[in-house]
Amino acid sequence: MQTEIIKNITTDKGEDEFQVRLLKDDGVGLLTTKNDDSYLILDSLEYWYDLIQNEYPKKKKCTCKNEWFKVQFEYIPRLGTEDFREIKIITTCTNCNKITKPISIDIDYSPTYHLFLNPLIYCEKPNIKYKFNELTSYWSGDNLKDFLSFIFNDLNLKVYCWFFKHQENYRFFEKVTFDKAIQIITANHRYLNFYFTKDEINIDDIKKLEDDKGVYIQQDLWRKNEIIELSSPFVISGYGLLYYIHYCNQFLDKGEVKDKSKTFEDYTAKLKNWLKEKFITKRGPNCFDGEEAYTKFITKRNASL
Repeated sequence: MQTEIIKNITTDKGEDEFQVRLLKDDGVGLLTTKNDDSYLILDSLEYWYDLIQNEYPKKKKCTCKNEWFKVQFEYIPRLGTEDFREIKIITTCTNCNKITKPISIDIDYSPTYHLFLNPLIYCEKPNIKYKFNELTSYWSGDNLKDFLSFIFNDLNLKVYCWFFKHQENYRFFEKVTFDKAIQIITANHRYLNFYFTKDEINIDDIKKLEDDKGVYIQQDLWRKNEIIELSSPFVISGYGLLYYIHYCNQFLDKGEVKDKSKTFEDYTAKLKNWLKEKFITKRGPNCFDGEEAYTKFITKRNASL
């Protein structure tokens, strides 16, 4: 019978007391030693920098006010495989010995044994800022159509869509026309992501795998590529449909900030200016809501106060 494995976390320099910063919802974290060396937990290097652009996580503190901890990782195996399905972080206060499990991380890929062999990744510059944008919008169906019309007809960008075909549990990735895009959002509402770019996308370059359920695309193509991404909407009960737009005009390459092209920056500037002119921005500087959708949001929010 396979059982969990508990590993005491120590750096390659033998240090085993850490300050701990965690982003619990995202399953990433940073451990900092008394020599001020920083290490990202597990394989969170690809995600850490995007996640901290809006807010750098605070140091964990024990109830006794101490901020230094011994750390263990508890690896939970996936039965019948050589993989781990979950990793729990265990912290022990170096002052009062209080034990907590502040975060549990689900693992949905394979192989995973490298997470046991190399639980930490050295991070020389954990707090790097770059030109990153996450925009949110409460939109009606007509607002979404207006947005797509702007992308096609004003910016003249190429549009790709990762989507389910109506009544088929199968994923497709295709370059689409405006009419096809409208068909996708009105006929089934099951698109996964739209991608807007001036360049052609080679599916072989961005495809993660393909099986009997269709094509799976690499996540967050907008990070290093000159791509604007529109995610499928989140249904927020009582509030409406919340859309996310992601892009960045700079990217990180081995810890160095590099600029994307001036052309791409012009596209993203035009996009943000159009959003400001077209939609309501009262929720915040990166929020662009349709009038009807915003009214629904504010009515629900006020009713809950």
